[in-house]
Amino acid sequence: MQTCSIFITAPMFLLIGIPSLLGAEYYVSNSGDDRNPGTTPAEAWRTVSKVNGFEFSPGDIVRFEGGGVWREQLVPHSGSEEGHITYTSYGDGSKPLILGSVEKNKPGDWENVGANTWSTGLFDVDVGNIIFNNGEICGIKVWEEKDLDGQDEFWYDAKNKVIVVYSSRNPAEIYDDIECALKRHIIDEGGKSYITYDGLHLAYGAAHGIGGGSTHHIIVRNCDLSFIGGGHQFTRKTEGGGLRHIRYGNGIEFWNDAHDNIVENCRIWDIYDAGLTNQGSGKNSQYNIVYRNNTVWNCEYSFEYWNRPDTSTTHDIYFEGNLCFNAGKGWSHAERPWPAGIHLMFFSNQANTYDFYVRNNVFHSAENAAIVLQADQWNGLENLVLDDNIYYQPSDKTLVSWGSWRNAETFSPDDFDAYKKETGKDTNSRRLYH
Repeated sequence: MQTCSIFITAPMFLLIGIPSLLGAEYYVSNSGDDRNPGTTPAEAWRTVSKVNGFEFSPGDIVRFEGGGVWREQLVPHSGSEEGHITYTSYGDGSKPLILGSVEKNKPGDWENVGANTWSTGLFDVDVGNIIFNNGEICGIKVWEEKDLDGQDEFWYDAKNKVIVVYSSRNPAEIYDDIECALKRHIIDEGGKSYITYDGLHLAYGAAHGIGGGSTHHIIVRNCDLSFIGGGHQFTRKTEGGGLRHIRYGNGIEFWNDAHDNIVENCRIWDIYDAGLTNQGSGKNSQYNIVYRNNTVWNCEYSFEYWNRPDTSTTHDIYFEGNLCFNAGKGWSHAERPWPAGIHLMFFSNQANTYDFYVRNNVFHSAENAAIVLQADQWNGLENLVLDDNIYYQPSDKTLVSWGSWRNAETFSPDDFDAYKKETGKDTNSRRLYH
C-alpha cells in the first residue's frame, strides 16, 4: 500500500520547540505527603490539590509517579516565553492516571431504593456516564426516574445529588469497578498559556479531558485520553414541543481565542463528542493550531470544527498525519439525539477562514460518514485544503455529506471521483477497497 508523507508546514515555533529555563523539578506520588518539599521522589507531594496551589516558575517540571492514580481536577499554572510549566511523569509503570470520576465499588456504597433500583451519591455535579469494569460496558443515561427499566440505565437526581441505577442486584456485586464520571474538565486550562502535558492518561470525566477558552502555547504530547464526556449541557424544546437533552464532552478542546497550540503523538478513544476540536462562539481568533500524528478511535467525531460569528477569524490550522478509526463505534453512539459517527465534522462556519489544512491522514470506517461539511454555510470554503488523505469506508455507508443538514448532497464510497470533481477537494487522496 502506498504510504503518505508528512508535510512539514506547521508554524515554526511548533517544530523547534520553546526555549526553556532550567527550572526546578517537583514530584507527586500516591505515597507522598503534601507537607514534603516535593523536590525529590523520596519527598514527593501526594495530591493534585497541592500542585494546583503551588506557585511555579517558568521552566519548572511537575512529575507524577508512573502507575499512580489521582481523582482530582488539575488546574495548571502558566509559564511564560522563557519556559513552559511541564506536567509529566517519572519512574516505572503505566502513565499516571488522572480521573474525573468517583469510584463506587463496594456493595455498601449502594442502597436499594425500589424494585431493581439502586442509589448512590453524593455528587455535586451531573454524572454524565458510568463506566463499568474499565470500559467493558457503560451505563445508559435517562432523564426521568420513570424511564429506568433496563439493566445499567441510570438517572441523575439533581435535587438529591445522587444517581439511581436499574440493576437486577447490587451493581457492586455484578461489576468489579464502577466509575461515576463527573461533569467537570479533567484539566481546566482556561486562560492559561505556555504549558506542556507529556505522558499523562486522562479518563472518566463527563465534560472535556482538556478544556478551557483563551489558551495559547499549549503542547499536549504522548498523552492518552479515554471514556470522556456525556455531561448534561442544556435542554431545549423541539419543533414538536418535546424536550431535547444535549450532552457534551470532547477529548481536547481549544475554545474561542486559542493560538500556537499543538497536540501530537496522543491516543484518544471513546469520547462522547470529538476527540480533537477547536471551535468558538463570539468574536474570537484561532490560529496556529496543529494536530499531528495522533491515533483517534471510537469517538463520535474524530475532529470537529466551527467558529462564529463573521467577526471571528480562523487560520493556520493543521490536521495532519493522524490515524482515525471507527467513528461512532464507541459507548455514546446509541444515546445521541441525532446521527453522528463522523470522522471530520465541519459544522457551519462564519469566521473569516484561511490556510486550513487536513492532509496525510487515514480515515477508516465511520458509522455515518467520513466527512460531513455544511458547505453552503461555510465561509472560506475555498481555503479549506483536504488532500493526500486515505479513506476506507464500507460501501453501504456514506463517504461524504456536502451541504446543509436538510439539503446535503451525499457521495457513497463508489462516488469518490465524483466527490473530488464536484468539490475540488481531496484531489490526490485515495480510497481503499475492502
